[in-house]
Amino acid sequence: MFREWILLLSSSLTAGYSVENALVRACRELGLMFPEGGSMLEEAGRMVAKAENNQRPEELLEELAQAHPFEEVKSFAEVFRAARASGGSLSGVIRSTASQMTEILDTRREIRTLLSAKLYEQKIMTAMPAGVLLYIRLGSGEFLGALYHNPAGIAVMTLCLGIYGAAWQLGKRMVEFER
Repeated sequence: MFREWILLLSSSLTAGYSVENALVRACRELGLMFPEGGSMLEEAGRMVAKAENNQRPEELLEELAQAHPFEEVKSFAEVFRAARASGGSLSGVIRSTASQMTEILDTRREIRTLLSAKLYEQKIMTAMPAGVLLYIRLGSGEFLGALYHNPAGIAVMTLCLGIYGAAWQLGKRMVEFER
């Protein structure tokens, strides 16, 4: 929703609106896009109310970044402040920021998709040894006698169980991802 709000803000600025009027228009259009509401819509409404009381847009974005300490919001507030102070093309800067945010979100989504496939694969590989042992026990139980009914077999299988546990822990750690 934040990215959509940025794009709406950029299009309003491109259309020639002042920053304050672009905030109002972006908030109105965001309400049309998301009639069920949301935290960004509430924040945009607060920003419009404060902008009508002559609070500067840079300060509004800084407050938004403090209220929602996400990397994207903080960087957008910093970029907006720098572009506004240097007299740069706000709509171009906002558009490029939204484009970069889209790329970041797409990359995160792709990483999550790949990780979910690996997580599923890890779950299968975790269950396979137990499934194979159960299959052998049900089909030909006498083959397992040498592994579990003498001291050497018990030692070897205990070592294998330790390796299996370590591999399971390593596999869990490898597919952890910041959410």
